[in-house]
Amino acid sequence: MKYLLLVFIFLSCLNAKIYRDSAKEVVLDDSARLMWQDDISVVKTLLTHEKAQEYCSQLNLSGYSNWRLPDIKEYELIVYKKNTKTNINFAFKNNLRDGYWASRALWRTLWFYADYMFFVSGTPYYDSRHKTKYVRCVREY
Repeated sequence: MKYLLLVFIFLSCLNAKIYRDSAKEVVLDDSARLMWQDDISVVKTLLTHEKAQEYCSQLNLSGYSNWRLPDIKEYELIVYKKNTKTNINFAFKNNLRDGYWASRALWRTLWFYADYMFFVSGTPYYDSRHKTKYVRCVREY
């Protein structure tokens, strides 16, 4: 029984790579060394792709100013489909079942479309950069 408890604690520590820092309103991913914006603005800020890039580059949150739009691979690190309510890791407090812009504009569409993560399904898609979607910024730490 004692060994089973030790195994459980060890496995819990492995899953603790993504966690929320409520004081700073961010979520930290220790494995990827990423800090995610998780304040109330991530459910209130709807912008075009170009304005979303500007927003992140000008964001000053928790004393940091080197924020940017995440790419799809980074979003895939926080998708958690067992959270059927929002398809995002449980560490995140603020999220909507909607689209969040990613950084890449697609050259094959002459940069008219850009990637986004669709948290209704936890799947990446692309859409016109002129449409509005939600914004969640990220930074390396």
